[in-house]
Amino acid sequence: MRSWDIRTYQCLSIFQGHTAWVYSLTFSPDGSILASGSYDETIKLWDTVTGECIKTLRIPRPYEGMNITGTTGLTDAQRASLIALGAVDEEV
Repeated sequence: MRSWDIRTYQCLSIFQGHTAWVYSLTFSPDGSILASGSYDETIKLWDTVTGECIKTLRIPRPYEGMNITGTTGLTDAQRASLIALGAVDEEV
């Protein structure tokens, strides 16, 4: 993301950190913090002066950290789905 001066069209700062398109932005009431929502499934809070990411918020996926290594009876599609939802498979 980039911050622009709308009078001079100059780029003031670049906010780097999201890994997918940003679809939502909002400022804190005093303008010191910018919140950005992205398709990378995170919300990032930014210091508007420094451009530094203050905090990254993410919702835990339903199977986050579940170890499915060595499980039997799963199809390849089921295993891929579980991994996409946060499961860990050390055989992959």
